[in-house]
Amino acid sequence: MHYIATLIEDRMKQIIFLCFFPVAFLFVSGQLQPAVAQNVTLTLVDTTLSFADADPDLQPSIVGTRDPIRIRVRVRLNGGNNWRLTVLAAGDLSPSIPISNVSWTVSPQPPFINGTMSRLVPQTAAQGVGNVNPAIRGDFSFRLSNLWSYNTGSFSQTATFTLTAP
Repeated sequence: MHYIATLIEDRMKQIIFLCFFPVAFLFVSGQLQPAVAQNVTLTLVDTTLSFADADPDLQPSIVGTRDPIRIRVRVRLNGGNNWRLTVLAAGDLSPSIPISNVSWTVSPQPPFINGTMSRLVPQTAAQGVGNVNPAIRGDFSFRLSNLWSYNTGSFSQTATFTLTAP
């Protein structure tokens, strides 16, 4: 999945829009190909998220207005192999807004895992062993650390969620 975040500030108002797009990858390792390959499916129910304006002194963390973002994971024909859902941002939102200021909490745990966005290392958002069939849904609540130091303007960034098996 890709997410695009845009920050718009109008006189002390801050709104960040996040848009998500699903992407799933299947990696088959080894020299022999299985008779039937694994099948992975990654689906988002809601694809847009925004953070409302708030006074950082009164609200140091802002929850996304579309809460939760629902992500469905399905892994079939995987046997006893591991599977993993990761997310990696392409960069920061701006020089004053590190992507690490965006975090998430998610349920159910396991297989989903709370985390913080990164531009350097793919962050694990879910993992497990074997099949996930039927699909399971993770309800992700995104938060933005709310700071006075943010520059005004519009900013955007892309991040990729990747579901892999094995």
